[in-house]
Amino acid sequence: MQDLRQGRLDITPHYYKVDFPFYKEHLEDFLPDEIIDIHSHSSNNPGIQPNDPRPTSWPDWVTFGHGMLLPNLLDAYLKLFPGKQVFPVCFPICDRNDIEERNLYLAEELKLYDNVWGFIWTLPDWSKDDLMRRIDEGDFSGIKPYPYMVKDAKSEDDIEIFDYLPHEHLELAEENGLIVMLHIGRSDRLADPLNIAQLKEISTTYPNIKLIVAHIGRSYCPRHGMIGIPALSKYENILFDISANTEQSVMELLIKEVGAKRILFGSDMPITAMRAKRICEGDEYINYVYHADWEDKRTRRNIEEEESYTFLLYEEILAFKNASLNCNLKKGDIDDIFFNNAYHLLND
Repeated sequence: MQDLRQGRLDITPHYYKVDFPFYKEHLEDFLPDEIIDIHSHSSNNPGIQPNDPRPTSWPDWVTFGHGMLLPNLLDAYLKLFPGKQVFPVCFPICDRNDIEERNLYLAEELKLYDNVWGFIWTLPDWSKDDLMRRIDEGDFSGIKPYPYMVKDAKSEDDIEIFDYLPHEHLELAEENGLIVMLHIGRSDRLADPLNIAQLKEISTTYPNIKLIVAHIGRSYCPRHGMIGIPALSKYENILFDISANTEQSVMELLIKEVGAKRILFGSDMPITAMRAKRICEGDEYINYVYHADWEDKRTRRNIEEEESYTFLLYEEILAFKNASLNCNLKKGDIDDIFFNNAYHLLND
């Protein structure tokens, strides 16, 4: 994991022993030749400094506070998906103190690359005019609100969607047909009644918005998806990306309830370049992480098995492949999910 902690993905002996053979056997023939990754992170976060506090959550331990610069992200795709062309949709990883710097970095990089798109990480405090100016200046294609951008929130369950995605921002997205990449909060995730009610309200009040619910609503374990997906199935302008989700049963339900046209591939890179397997214990997901050197409630090791682990991103795609086979998806459906749906969202 030292490479991810320096903002890059290196080729190692484990890559040739485990990762590349896994890709060749399970994923290469399933994936289309061109892929749009609707959910990736590129930013210039400098990493944890000597006097900084240690990370408190597993994603921060994976990268140790480092961002992945856009050239390094594009290089990582070459290693992850040999023989394919991958076009990312990027947003930074920010906090309230560095949001301007991180958005500016991405805006400058977007000027240098074709077929790369960016979403601006938003601050709920911004006025409608402030947000529109920043979108125009950075040539961003959408917005990325996030729960922890709410100032002085006491806990995750004190935060509602409209606290970090205020109606002013929704009105702007509605007027301009913007994409909204929404990471929902609250401990019950997609099963939370308030989240469901507010997603329905957004869908009906702002029908011109292109709303993507990230990570299948963080339904990393079955119950959240089993409640939330059917409740939202008829709201046609709500789409779902599968990023960082490895729960095949949730993916099967998603396919059956909403159909291939409302599903998009996302990776959550660089986080999912860690090598890991995920299990569920009730409603809680646990990551068994290759050579993890930290402890938290979601991280464990299985030393006897971990030498066989591959990228969590590969585990995500394999779970979706198996779900698609069980649901009899056709090649055209896979092309839509991994390329066409995102292309039309970004270009129509």
